[in-house]
Amino acid sequence: MKFRVSPLSTRLRLTLLLLALSCVGVHAQQSLNSNRAEYEKAVKLYESDDDAGAIEALKKVVHADRNDADAWNLLGRAYYRSGEIWRAGDAFRQLVRLRPYATEAYAKIAFALILGGQNQEAVTSARRAIELGDQSVEPRYALAEASFRAGDYSKAVDQADEALKISPGFGLALITRSMALYFLDRYPESIAGLEDFLKLNPNDLDGDVWREQLRKLRLFDRRNNSPEAAAERSKTVFRGKDVTTKARVLEKPEPTYTEPARKAGVTGTVVLRAVVSEAGEITDIFIWQPLSHGLNAKAIGAAKKIRFVPATKDGQPVAMWMELQYNFNLY
Repeated sequence: MKFRVSPLSTRLRLTLLLLALSCVGVHAQQSLNSNRAEYEKAVKLYESDDDAGAIEALKKVVHADRNDADAWNLLGRAYYRSGEIWRAGDAFRQLVRLRPYATEAYAKIAFALILGGQNQEAVTSARRAIELGDQSVEPRYALAEASFRAGDYSKAVDQADEALKISPGFGLALITRSMALYFLDRYPESIAGLEDFLKLNPNDLDGDVWREQLRKLRLFDRRNNSPEAAAERSKTVFRGKDVTTKARVLEKPEPTYTEPARKAGVTGTVVLRAVVSEAGEITDIFIWQPLSHGLNAKAIGAAKKIRFVPATKDGQPVAMWMELQYNFNLY
């Protein structure tokens, strides 16, 4: 048996289809309006310095529309300003997916990557930012720190100088420059750089650590003829290859993260050079490879709690230099 669709039935179907499409369009428009309203709310929160509120609103916006470049841009800025540097980098990576010439985004991505210990990726983003005409401090600092970690200390100094021309008080660049100068045996300049850092950043989380390092560097400075400096330089401390038995670790507590470092996404290794005394105690600690956001202080605090059997030479306990490494990883 065959059936024919009547003209009335066809018209009814077309009417229902048009009605359905109209409903979809209305719903889509309502969703779009709602999303823009949420974005405008986020803008007002950001402008009133309520970064937490802006972030929550913007997370809703980008969840609804992954291609909203304005929302990704503002989300990155809010994360960055609140100290959540790694998450800012993630947001800015979404922005450059949509806007490949977003200059500032590459600069902030470079900074997030260097804090996260991803040196080569940081260099790539930093160079891209500079190619696009970026004039901020972050990509120059990222290049300086990457060069320092690679052992190219002369380049690290030059790149840190470029960063400091833009922002003379940028603490991380001051530290990188001072450390690079130290390894270049330019001790007076290294000391002066550390003095500048402490003068411009007195409340840095690692401030006490750098003040102690500065005190030690002054004592080892050959221009210092004080009795204290002479006594310090006269101490006999052996290298590992020059002792009969090396100092042996009995107990080595691990350091914890600081909350600012966790928020910023700082990862990497703090390397310390320390003296283990004849009594098996840490008496001198120098930062050899630093991190930031208070992690140097955490590493030194843990190092001071290590229990040792001291080194010996010809049957007598002696002081010995030792390298200590503390890895900071976020999972």
